[in-house]
Amino acid sequence: MVSGRSTLKQMDQTLRTARRDLERLDQQLRSTSLAVTENKLMQARAIDRMAGIRLDAKRRGEVVAFLESATREAGAILHDRDKAIESVNTRVHAAAEAIEALEDRREVLHEDVDAAARTLSEREAAVQQRLETDTTFQEQLERTRAADAVAVSALEKAELAEEDRRRKGEPFENDELFMYLWQRSYGTSGYSANPIARLLDAWVARLCGYHDARANYWMLLEIPKRLAEHAEHARDTADAELDKLQDIEEKAATDGNIPEARATLDALEKRQDELDAEITAAEQALGNLQAEQSRFTAGEDDFLLKALRVYSAAMERRDIGELTRLARATMTIEDDEIVEELRHLRRQYDELEEELAENRELQHVRLKRMRELEKVRQDFKRSRYDDLHSQFDKGEVIERMIGEVIAGMIHGGSLWDALRRYQRYADSSGEWPDFGSGGIVRPNHRRIRKSRRRPPSWHWPGRKSRSGSSGFRLPRSRGGSRSRGGFRTGGGF
Repeated sequence: MVSGRSTLKQMDQTLRTARRDLERLDQQLRSTSLAVTENKLMQARAIDRMAGIRLDAKRRGEVVAFLESATREAGAILHDRDKAIESVNTRVHAAAEAIEALEDRREVLHEDVDAAARTLSEREAAVQQRLETDTTFQEQLERTRAADAVAVSALEKAELAEEDRRRKGEPFENDELFMYLWQRSYGTSGYSANPIARLLDAWVARLCGYHDARANYWMLLEIPKRLAEHAEHARDTADAELDKLQDIEEKAATDGNIPEARATLDALEKRQDELDAEITAAEQALGNLQAEQSRFTAGEDDFLLKALRVYSAAMERRDIGELTRLARATMTIEDDEIVEELRHLRRQYDELEEELAENRELQHVRLKRMRELEKVRQDFKRSRYDDLHSQFDKGEVIERMIGEVIAGMIHGGSLWDALRRYQRYADSSGEWPDFGSGGIVRPNHRRIRKSRRRPPSWHWPGRKSRSGSSGFRLPRSRGGSRSRGGFRTGGGF
């Protein structure tokens, strides 16, 4: 068993480590992209030296002038690129620091949330213990349970009667002659027809035995209606008893200063939600900056592409094959060495491009995995799984899966499914969410209660749903008694 708090810390630490790993990969990408640029420049300089050896003065001057112009132009572009890289790196670093600062603030705030939740739990536990020995409360609790049992039984009988009506009513409803007379209200004060029609209808009634069948069918329809009315009345009675029970609970809660504790917790959780929204926005901003940064580190930015085009144009002035032929026409080996150097530089360039492509893909994959874990963490906090009462079975499995998301072994959705499957709430100070009226109000059961007219008397961990009910399913008591401890979550009603 591991607490929700420590599980959230594990995700926080995993994300911080992943961000640092990504920074190291970015540095490697920047180094590789700079090596590509340097390789292009070295090729241009090698061609410059070749031109100095083999070309006549006039042609050499043209080539050298073009290369010098290209070098100056590319140098100016790369200078602007360096400034742009410095700017985006500064913004990425500041955004990452801002996220860590927000997470540190949340950690401090969560200490206050836990303290407030603990205070609320202790007060609820103390009030519930007093109510256990309160005769008035216990008598009302028994009346409420008895009324609820009657309502449940009445509704079950009404549903059985309705099912019986559907089954036994089929022969009547399949008889076209009978249904013709029934729909005309034949045999009742509502029947109206001219003399000839009355004569014919009487003949049809004798033919299908309508008068006896009508009484049976009317009774078949009437019984479910009466039972449904009784079930509705029984439920209203049970609800009235439940309201009386909650009146006692809420009076005791007020005397025990529970509303003030709950208001304090709600205010702190609201601040925590606002801080979580800031963290989410900051992570989105960092993601946008990292995407911009990745274009520079991967060598896909407009600055570098423009500089490379300038270098490429300079090199394309002399094809490597032409230079090879010129080198073979001379008795010196210097131009042969330059040609070999060019061949080596171009092989190296291909290797650097391949390395750059691999690291670009790795960078893309790592960013995607980080976004997945960030999404799980957002859902985790939104569901209040870091609540004081929240715990997880198979903690070692959860911790391993968190790392596996970043490692790419599983998707974030698999981790979230496991978190929901293994998550439980447990009482922290002896308070029971299913104490008293909490053990009777079962809004997830369609046949028991249509809707909750009042919020629960006791604090229910987890984010509230739109209907105002809490986000977990009540445990089933055994042998008619409450059980302390955890209760299984149900992911909402």
